Amino acid sequence: MTDVKITAASFQKAQSDQSKNQEKISAPSLTFFQDAVRRLRKNKVAVVSFFILVLIAVVAFCAPILAPRDPNAQNANYANLPPRIANTDIPGFRGKSKNAAGVETNPYITNNVPHDQTYILGTDYLGRDLFSRILYGTRLSLIIAVVATVVDLLIGLPYGIISGWKGGRVDTFMQRIIEIISSVPNLIVVILLLLVLKPGLSSIILAIAFSSWVTMARLIRAQTLQLKEQEYILASITLGESTWKIAWKHLIPNLSSTIIIQTMFSIPTAIFFEAFLSFIGIGIPAPNASLGTLLSDGQKAFRFLPYQMWYPAAVLCILMIAFNLFADGLRDAFDPKSD
Repeated sequence: MTDVKITAASFQKAQSDQSKNQEKISAPSLTFFQDAVRRLRKNKVAVVSFFILVLIAVVAFCAPILAPRDPNAQNANYANLPPRIANTDIPGFRGKSKNAAGVETNPYITNNVPHDQTYILGTDYLGRDLFSRILYGTRLSLIIAVVATVVDLLIGLPYGIISGWKGGRVDTFMQRIIEIISSVPNLIVVILLLLVLKPGLSSIILAIAFSSWVTMARLIRAQTLQLKEQEYILASITLGESTWKIAWKHLIPNLSSTIIIQTMFSIPTAIFFEAFLSFIGIGIPAPNASLGTLLSDGQKAFRFLPYQMWYPAAVLCILMIAFNLFADGLRDAFDPKSD
C-alpha cells in the first residue's frame, strides 16, 4: 500500500466569500403580515373579491358625482319606467315592458318622455331614478355596516381582553352577561332599541352593534386565555410590565389576525341585518334609500316590474358573496397551518 503524501499543492485557497454564501439564506425574510399577504395573493378568488368590493365602495361613495339625478326627486309622470339606454338594442334596456295582458308597450312614448332623457335602471312607483337610489342606498348600507362593525370592535375587543386576562370571578361574571344577551334574539333586542330611540341612521348603527359585539368578545377572550400562558407574557409580568402595556404591546398584535377576520365576517352580517330591518319596515325611514328599502319597494311590484327588485337584490348578493369570499381568503392567509 503506497503512502500518499500531502503537500502544500494539495490544498486550494478558499475564496473570501464562500463562507458567506454557505450561510446565506436564499429565501427572503418575511414578517407574519408579509407572509399573510403572500398567501392572500395566491388566493385568486379572494383577490378578485377584494377588487370587486373596492370598486363597489368607490362607486357608492362617489354617488354624489356619479348619480345622474337626485335620488329623492319625485316625478309622478315618469313612474315605473323600465330601464333604457339611449341608442342601444340590448334586451332589457330598450325601454319596453309588458302590461298585465302580456302586450309589450313603450312607457317612454306613452308618458311623453323626451327621447334624450333615459333612466339606465328605470324608475320606481314615485318616478325616482332607480340607478341613483341604488348608488345612495349602497353607500348608506356600507356606512351602517362599517360603523356598526367599528362600534362592535370597540366594545368586544376590550371586553374580551379584560374577561380573559382577569379570569376567575371577573371572567365568570362577564361571561354570564354575555350569555344573558345571547339568550335574547337579536331581532327582539333591535326592535326594542328602535322603539326607544328615534328612528334614523344612528339608531340602526347602535341597534346592530348592541347585539353583534358578543361574538367578537368571545373570540378575543378565548385567544387571550391562551396567550396569557405564553412565555413572553409571563416574562413581561415578571419584569413588572403594566397590564395596559402588555395588552397593547403583546396581546393586541397577536390578536390582530382574529380581529381582522372577525371584522370582515361582521361587515356582511351587518349589511344583511340592516337590509332585513329596512325590508320589514323598521329600518331607514323614508325617503332615504338603503338596499333593504329598495328591496321592500321592489317586491310590491315584482310580478309586473321585476327590475325594481332584481337590481338592488343583485347588488346585495354581490356584496355578501364578495365579503364572505374575501373573509375566507383572509382566514386561510392568517392561518399558519394552511399551505
